[in-house]
Amino acid sequence: MTDTSESSGFQMPPALLIVASIVVLAALATLVLPRGSFERQEQTFGNLVEHVVAAGDTRESVAASFGVPVGNVRGEGPLVAGETIRVAEAGGLTREAVVPGSYPAEGSTDRGPLLEEAETALGNAALAPVAGFQDKADIIAFVLLLGGAFGIMLATGALDRLLAWAVLSVGQGWGRWLVVPISMTLFSLGGAVFGMGESTIAFVLITVPLALRLGFDTVTGVCMCYLASQVGFGGAFFNPFTVGIAQAIAEVPYLSGNGVRYVVWTLATATAIAFVSWHAVRVSRDPRLSPTFALDEASRKKLAADDDGSEAKPPSVRDFGVLACVFGSVGLTAYGVQALGWWIPEMAACFVVLGVVAGSIAGSSPRAIVEEFVEGAKLMVEPCLIIAVSAGIVFVLQEGRVLDTILYALAQPLQAMGPGLAAIGMMGMQGGLNFFVPSGSGQAAMTMPIVAPLCDLVGMDRQVGVLAFQFGDGFGNLIIPTSAVLMGVLGVARVDWGAWLKWVWPLVLALHVLGAVVLVVVTYGPEAWLR
Repeated sequence: MTDTSESSGFQMPPALLIVASIVVLAALATLVLPRGSFERQEQTFGNLVEHVVAAGDTRESVAASFGVPVGNVRGEGPLVAGETIRVAEAGGLTREAVVPGSYPAEGSTDRGPLLEEAETALGNAALAPVAGFQDKADIIAFVLLLGGAFGIMLATGALDRLLAWAVLSVGQGWGRWLVVPISMTLFSLGGAVFGMGESTIAFVLITVPLALRLGFDTVTGVCMCYLASQVGFGGAFFNPFTVGIAQAIAEVPYLSGNGVRYVVWTLATATAIAFVSWHAVRVSRDPRLSPTFALDEASRKKLAADDDGSEAKPPSVRDFGVLACVFGSVGLTAYGVQALGWWIPEMAACFVVLGVVAGSIAGSSPRAIVEEFVEGAKLMVEPCLIIAVSAGIVFVLQEGRVLDTILYALAQPLQAMGPGLAAIGMMGMQGGLNFFVPSGSGQAAMTMPIVAPLCDLVGMDRQVGVLAFQFGDGFGNLIIPTSAVLMGVLGVARVDWGAWLKWVWPLVLALHVLGAVVLVVVTYGPEAWLR
């Protein structure tokens, strides 16, 4: 990644060095922290239906009658004839969920001689990048193929000509100030409705050049898509991958409490738009105030060289054909994820196919298309390495059997707190665990089986526990270096993680304060707000 810090003073280490150092620290932690793990059972988080227990029913027989794993039969203890239980129907997302009260599982605390343990920890640290590649192979392949596809599209020059023409024609007046809020609102909706994440890596390749041409900076371009999507993710009111799973585990109706979520999404999105717009105004007046000033200067020179004096000319017919492929690939993947159940393989295939089509429309030869694809993929090597090593951190903690220890230790103090303070503590706990488990659905499956009964213990509605998970997981995604999406976006935009952290932390703090206030208000507010 390009170094964006000033030549004088402290310079933040490269992101790859930072995450590699965290791998080493994680390996050392496995030698110090107590070992332990929860028992886990497979659950499918689908729609909850009620079932009246008949005489002779067991969890196994009820699960078999519904055609689902035993873990889908909610509740604890033996079934009693006549009672009503809930069962998660088949067809939802399957995850391994922890069994409450099972820490530490039998045999999970065993340790060998210190020397052997040290050798194992060192071996796990060495294997971490490989394990990370295996765990995130789909995302890494997606990033490489995406880079190649956009390498073809960008090499045609059609997108540059469109942006230059549009900016010079309609974007130099007051209209340019609408681009940031409109873009951020749309991407925030994407995060709130279907958990938009990986696809923002593609959008960065469009929004960053657009921001630079409008007189803003690279950071503004990243915020127009990625930051907005994650703010929407944190205030999501529909996202089935986080809110849906968390509500299913907590046994509260899906989409309940959405009145609160609409308010949170609106306030969080407005806060983010105000923060980014204020920054855009400042850097438009004095570009030296940007944390990516050196990078921006180099990028602007490249854009100026690519324009070659033809920026005022409207795009040609061929250009519009290429642009149809560019925006068509983005729109088609968004539709596919939402309506057709697409995920990373289908998204990657869509970008590659339309990338090749775009090159053909532009008149590129097969040899040129291949060369442009390879050049585009080369730019993604460093982001892919960062993604792999980041995922290796979790591998080291899991292999050392201390990840569940961290979860258990974070959850224990909450039992002694009052409802309002416990709600804030739960958000903090989820934010801390988000570093180790950056997957929203994975974190829900790991933590909500513990959080749900904990809510009962402290006298708090389980819906508040779901909100605490949502805020802690979603807003923290903006800064954690273990997030494959964040590191992928920053890698594509050539922004150092340290420079990003230094710039974005006030907004992250403000969002967490907003979340804390909302949690306290709904904890002591009318119960109807949570229904």
